[in-house]
Amino acid sequence: MRDLLSNSRGGGGWSARRGKASRLVLGLATVWVCGTGCQLGYFLTDPDATKKVPAEYDKIGGRRVGIVVWADRSTLDEFSNARRQVTRSLLHYMKKNLEEANFIDETVVYKFQTQSGADWEALTHQEIADELGCDLVLRVDLLEFTTRASDTPQLRKARISGNIRLYECKPVANSEPVYNADVKITFPPGSIHGTQDESETDLLHGAVEYFAEMVARKFYQHEVKLKEVPRD
Repeated sequence: MRDLLSNSRGGGGWSARRGKASRLVLGLATVWVCGTGCQLGYFLTDPDATKKVPAEYDKIGGRRVGIVVWADRSTLDEFSNARRQVTRSLLHYMKKNLEEANFIDETVVYKFQTQSGADWEALTHQEIADELGCDLVLRVDLLEFTTRASDTPQLRKARISGNIRLYECKPVANSEPVYNADVKITFPPGSIHGTQDESETDLLHGAVEYFAEMVARKFYQHEVKLKEVPRD
């Protein structure tokens, strides 16, 4: 009888210890899952959290690049400085983030386009590279360049879109672009109705800066903010 009671007490103690250990493991697992889940949720919803985005084309290296912006006559009639504004902004972002590369000064490109006497639009990209003394030609064709919202012309909402092509001209000329993309922005970004408060000069300046940064980012690694995870 004494042995039976002893066994009963021993078995009960072991069972209790096993149950306690199981509850402890379960508790720790729950805390870990909750902790990592909460942390993951924090990083995904934190407005300051970012992620790295690789360059779409990362082979510019230390070569010389000439940035040539094209715009149609109607755009230049309304915004005579459009090409130069975009070129300057693009140079700013690309010089800042592609420190090894060399870029042709925008005044050289401007004179080539307006004062050289050459019909630069009729030249091949190899001929343009020879004129500018560069290895790569980054051509940006402005397809849309306006400060008027399409649906509400009385409001100001800048829209810029362009086709971006990068041509390799030295040491071997390539008639096909080594990189090709389309970039389209509206400014202010995310605005549905546009703005009435901002002057056209400030609006255009902000839009050109935004467009140029979006184009330049194609060629270097950058960080973007994570969006908040949709909730059911």
